[in-house]
Amino acid sequence: MISNRKVWPLLITAFFYIKTSFCQYYSMDFNNTEIKVNFEKNYLGYYTQNRINADFKNVKWSLAGNRGKIVEDAEFGKVLEVYFPEGAVGPQQGGISFVRSLAPAKEYYLDYYLMFNKDFSFRQGGKLPGMTSGGAKYTGGHKPYNGDGWSARFMWVNTSLVVYLYYIDMEHKYGESIPLKADLSTDAWHRITQHIVLNDPGQSNALIEIWFDEQKAGRKENFRLRKGEQGLIDAFYFSTFHGGATPDWAPLRDSFIYFDNFYIGQEPAAFLK
Repeated sequence: MISNRKVWPLLITAFFYIKTSFCQYYSMDFNNTEIKVNFEKNYLGYYTQNRINADFKNVKWSLAGNRGKIVEDAEFGKVLEVYFPEGAVGPQQGGISFVRSLAPAKEYYLDYYLMFNKDFSFRQGGKLPGMTSGGAKYTGGHKPYNGDGWSARFMWVNTSLVVYLYYIDMEHKYGESIPLKADLSTDAWHRITQHIVLNDPGQSNALIEIWFDEQKAGRKENFRLRKGEQGLIDAFYFSTFHGGATPDWAPLRDSFIYFDNFYIGQEPAAFLK
């Protein structure tokens, strides 16, 4: 039988180990409100689920399918290349997707760079990354009737950029498009910046504002993103694919989008200061 004199030191050590581990986990997942990701430390090659987790951390789920690669760019160095096969529609067939949890808050900025390859097949349109409440829950025709979440991804529509918004007061089953002064070109880097401020409980004072290539491109204000205290900004949704869901959205040839220099935080991007 082990004596109490030997057991108590073991219990005390175990307690402090568990306490330290919990505090480290809590700090990492809930107090870290700033994320910066570029790909300079990555090796060239496929961008697997393990590498997504290593770069973005606290990733709830990912769908990569060998359609992401780290490649060299003459201007930006190492960047993420995302592949859209000819004829691919939806996230199962083209692009990559993942949800990165954020410390829940009422306000966030998102900033990143992207480039469409020279012969990119835009077709009718497709999705691009944005911030959400509830991860991917309120997308794909799922309207947030209870006001407990929302999503604010981007879309390309032909060669125009829009915000593709799901929220409590949307009129139809599928998302509402917020037009922007943003014309997309190929073989050139664009900068997309998103700022979201939630409405106060019982108020219609939410704000979404967008900058494109460091110029103000559009805004939506004086509306409800949520109901009550729920619906905090809690996720970055990296979502990019052609669609829609029908063949007329599918690319006519293999296409690529390149991404780099992601920033998510509660301070504005440097050019806004």
